[in-house]
Amino acid sequence: MPSSTCQALLLIADISGYTQFMKLHRMAVNHAKQVIVELLKAIISATSSPLKLAEIEGDAAFFYAVCPEDSAKLPALLATLKTQMLEMFRAFYHVKRNLNSLRLCVCEACTGADNLRLKIIVHSGEVAFERIQAFEKLFGLDVIVAHRLLKNGLAMSDYVLITEPVQRALGGFYEILPEKLRLDYDGLGPIAASVYYPPAFLIGALQPTAAAGRVSFWQKVRFVVKLDGRFLGELLGFSKRPPEIALSQTLLQEPF
Repeated sequence: MPSSTCQALLLIADISGYTQFMKLHRMAVNHAKQVIVELLKAIISATSSPLKLAEIEGDAAFFYAVCPEDSAKLPALLATLKTQMLEMFRAFYHVKRNLNSLRLCVCEACTGADNLRLKIIVHSGEVAFERIQAFEKLFGLDVIVAHRLLKNGLAMSDYVLITEPVQRALGGFYEILPEKLRLDYDGLGPIAASVYYPPAFLIGALQPTAAAGRVSFWQKVRFVVKLDGRFLGELLGFSKRPPEIALSQTLLQEPF
């Protein structure tokens, strides 16, 4: 465990469109939950050291990376961070594409999953670590700032928002021209940031033309049975395991 207080990079990967996505009737909400769970799994699986998962917060995954005491090692950390951000986007779209290929259901959740997008917030600052029973919790003003940055007035789209100190050290995001922002929050004052809108080809958002055709009808049926069988088992009291734990672990692989 890191020392109780240190400098850290803070990253939040947030699924845009989650609130509207969950405003559905009960069966559709079950499907919406399963879609979000699989997308969060994909995002988390795309990361590795030095990024560590701090919390899962509904539709978002909150990560941190402790900054090295030797400043000469910071460029390598930032380069790794940049690579992992791109991999988060690609994993997100890979799983979303596979879910769409397996879709047989026409409920609002299954048909509306295509509207989900990914936004990534990157900030840095001093954080404190506290252990609460078996959990390690991050505290500090900069943790609050990182979460406030999720509410920024930007249209729902795939983007990376990076606050100015990190932006200067990172030196940009894959040669994309940024949009400069100056955000103001009560009690926090103005915050300078850069927003990058990555093109679809870079983040793997382009739909393959023949992917859906390579999935058989029976593969789709098996997927729906897995999805709804657990839900019905829960309703009838037969299943005690949370459905998100029992979902397929192979969606990051091609299902066809």
